[in-house]
Amino acid sequence: MTYFFQPFTNPDLFKNYIRKRTEDIRTKDLSLTHNFEWKLERREIFSIVALAEPILDIISDIDESILKEYDLKWGSTVLINEKDDKTEKIFEHFDKMPNVEYVPGGSAQNSVRVLKSCLNNESYDKNKFKVSMVGSIGDDPYKDKIIKSLKELGVNPIFEVLKNDKTSRCAVGIYKKEKAFATQLMASKRLSEEFINQHIQDITSHQALLIEGYMVSNKFDICKKLMEYFLKDKKPIILSLCAPFIVKIHYDKIVELANDADIIAGNLEEALEFSGNKSKDIDTIFQIIYEKLKPKENRLLVITDGENGAYWGKYNYEEKRLEHMIQYFAYDIKEDEIKDLNGAGDAFLGGFLCKYMQGYSVHDCCKMGIEAATVILKNVGCTFDKEKKLSEQLNIDES
Repeated sequence: MTYFFQPFTNPDLFKNYIRKRTEDIRTKDLSLTHNFEWKLERREIFSIVALAEPILDIISDIDESILKEYDLKWGSTVLINEKDDKTEKIFEHFDKMPNVEYVPGGSAQNSVRVLKSCLNNESYDKNKFKVSMVGSIGDDPYKDKIIKSLKELGVNPIFEVLKNDKTSRCAVGIYKKEKAFATQLMASKRLSEEFINQHIQDITSHQALLIEGYMVSNKFDICKKLMEYFLKDKKPIILSLCAPFIVKIHYDKIVELANDADIIAGNLEEALEFSGNKSKDIDTIFQIIYEKLKPKENRLLVITDGENGAYWGKYNYEEKRLEHMIQYFAYDIKEDEIKDLNGAGDAFLGGFLCKYMQGYSVHDCCKMGIEAATVILKNVGCTFDKEKKLSEQLNIDES
C-alpha cells in the first residue's frame, strides 16, 4: 500500500494531520490515470551522482539555559556568520556534550544516504549500483566524520577539501520534541570550477545527475556545466527544489534548470512559488508548472502536500493536458512514535530514486519513498538501520 506525508516543523500540527487510511490511491478523472504502473521509458540506471552542499548535523539534548546562552529559539534556525566567534562557540559546546551525535546532513546528502542504503538492501550485490556525491568540505575533523559515514554506506564522496576552511555544520538542540538549529555554511559554498574540471571524467561517467536546489545560490555555473554534459549524452537529470525561498530568490535560475530536468521534486510550498499561483488546487499548479517549461518527453513532476499526501503527474504537451494525476496517502503513525520531523522529504526522494534506478514503475517509486519518509520520522536526524530493509523498519499497525 502506498502513502506519504510531508513533515511539519511544528509537531503539534500532527494532531490535525494524521488520519485513518480510507483508500490506497486517488486518481483524477483524466485519461490513463488507471495506469499508475506507468514507467519512465528507460532501462536500469547503475550510477548516479549528486551535486550538493555537504553539511554535518551535530545533534544533542539541551535545556533552556543553552538556548538563552546562544540566543536560539525552539522551532527556528539561526544562521551563524562566518566571523562570529562568540556564537561559533556553540559548536564547541555541542562537541563536549555527553550524548552528542554526528549525522551527515543537507538535503541531497540525506537523499543519497537513504538511496544507497535502500539499494544495498534491495540488491544481492551492494556494488551493483554506484552512488556518488560532489561537494566541498573543510580540512577539519568534521570532514572525517562525513566521509566515514558516507563510505560506510558505500556512497562515493567526490569532495574538494579546502585548506584553512571549515566544514559546514548545523547544531541541532533537542528538548523532548522541540528543536533549535544553528547553521554555519562555510566550505560547502565554495566548490570550485577548477575542481569540477579536474574530476569531470569521473563525474560524467555516472548515468544520472541529481542537483540540489541550494546549489543555485552560489554555484549556478557549475550546475549548468554538469547539466550540459548529461544532456549531451541523454542521461536523466533530477532537480530537487529544496526550499520555497530558493525558488523565490533564484526563480529564473530554477526555471532554467527545470527546463532540462527529467524529474522535478518538491513540496507544495515550493511548487506554489514555482507556479506563481496562490490557489492550492493541485491540478492548476501542475498545469501551470508544466506550461511554464519547454516541452520535454516523459518529464515527471512529484509534489508532496502535507496531510493531502503526495502527487505525481505527467503532461501531454501535444494535447496540452495532464495525462496522469495520482495521489498517495501517508501511513497512519501514532504521534508518540515520531522522533524527528526533519529529513523526511529528503528521505522520500532517496527512496523514490532507489526504485527509479532499478527501472520500476512510478507507483513503486512512490511506495519506496513513502516507506523511507516514514522510517526517518521514527529516528532522530536522517538516520536509519542500514542493515535492514525499509519495510522491516516500518513497524506499522495495519489494523
